[in-house]
Amino acid sequence: MESKTIISPGRTVTESDIVRFAGLSGDYHPAHTDELYATRKSISGRRVAHGLLILSISEGLFFRTNYFDWENIPLMTLGFENVRFPNPTYMGDTIHSEFTLESERESKTHPGMKIMVFNVKVSKQDGTVVCQYDHPIIAGS
Repeated sequence: MESKTIISPGRTVTESDIVRFAGLSGDYHPAHTDELYATRKSISGRRVAHGLLILSISEGLFFRTNYFDWENIPLMTLGFENVRFPNPTYMGDTIHSEFTLESERESKTHPGMKIMVFNVKVSKQDGTVVCQYDHPIIAGS
């Protein structure tokens, strides 16, 4: 199997993204939502985006690539593994994701479907990696 990497388009993380994600997730930690706290007491010295927001945006970026015929190929995520957030993402950062197919095999339980594992690297505009994870999916052929 030849490893194939696809690169998503970019997307800028906004304050609205962070506020809406806090409301959706219930994670109102002041490192995300309180500028005064973030500048005085957080490790980064400024407000940061939620790590899981960045992972969610990355998954949305996968669907903006042309890897699959999204309308005609059945697929389902099988989870996320080895998730890491090595560096923070801030409001105004533009991120993109690189999806590298690491492995592929026929499904034992769903004939005609494949188990595919992607290694994903999310980087911001200066090349700093902000999220890494492995993403297994099951997809039709």
